[in-house]
Amino acid sequence: MSSFPILDLVVGVIFIFFLLSIICSAAVELWFSMLNTRASILEKWLKQIFNAQALDSNGIPKLQNGNPVSVGQEIMDHCMVTALSKTGKSGSYIDAENFVSALLDKITITPASPGVNTVQLPPKDMSGYIEAIEKSGVISGELKRTILSFAYQAKAAGALLTEIPQAAAIKANISSNIKSDIDQFRDRLENWYDTNSNRLTGTFKRKKVFPATIIAAIIITVGLNADTIDIGSYLYDHQEQAKEFADKSLNSLNNYQDRVNTIKNSKNDSTVIAIASLDSNFNYVKNDINNLKSSVPQDLPLGWSNGEAFSWKKVMGWLATVLAISMGAPFWFDILNKIANLRGAGPKPVVNDDNNTK
Repeated sequence: MSSFPILDLVVGVIFIFFLLSIICSAAVELWFSMLNTRASILEKWLKQIFNAQALDSNGIPKLQNGNPVSVGQEIMDHCMVTALSKTGKSGSYIDAENFVSALLDKITITPASPGVNTVQLPPKDMSGYIEAIEKSGVISGELKRTILSFAYQAKAAGALLTEIPQAAAIKANISSNIKSDIDQFRDRLENWYDTNSNRLTGTFKRKKVFPATIIAAIIITVGLNADTIDIGSYLYDHQEQAKEFADKSLNSLNNYQDRVNTIKNSKNDSTVIAIASLDSNFNYVKNDINNLKSSVPQDLPLGWSNGEAFSWKKVMGWLATVLAISMGAPFWFDILNKIANLRGAGPKPVVNDDNNTK
């Protein structure tokens, strides 16, 4: 018997919450991967904020099938960010560095003079970028002011190096640790993009993921008849089975470490990865259900039995399970790890009067 039977019960219940949360997360990810929801949100943001007509590399207004092409669409189709996504469609995730490269390429093109049809080269220095952005007509005034403020700050920071006595010698000695004004400008744009990406991710989780998680949790809970009250009562009355289940649960935690990390940092790099993840997420759902069946004690009250009566007590047990699942797999994974440390510590050693540990 365990020295902490109540911990065995808690571990068993939490491990079931964890497994159900894993199943729920995989099902929700599978659903949004099929709908390509992340890509749709990013695409909507790009087309809203960069809605002016783009210029091609020659400075001529860009048309597609006779219709104007927005700067946002040009960024999505740029060779720096596109993978195998369709024309005019965004991938699920755009790296900040590649986004800035595509953005600067598109907003530093100036309208071509009449009769001129040559490819425009990118600016050579910070002053050239500032001049090109000031002349740009493909971004809004507010956005132009924001980008120019980053450019002025970067240029001023770079100018400080020329004003410091012996700056040239200092720069030569530590050049690898000093960024040019263009690099600082790009860093500021990348931070701006990352901030907006985080806000989009927050909107995605709040308006899409959370409601879908609740719906999936209800379906999983009722479908598996995962009644927290019945499960807790069983583990309380069967301490030997609870101890065995708790040991098995904690031993299998490491197998889920990578999965939990993926859930915590879930970002699909492109449509290719989003499509490829459909099969893996579908397999995750099947495997997790099989793992759940094989992990729990055979007589644990999980699943439907013939003639099982409906009651409000069961509804309360379902509600507790749904709320637990909505907390997410990473939450229960962290709790299990903490309990594992507590459970593995054992009872505190007894010290006799002579300060000798027994």
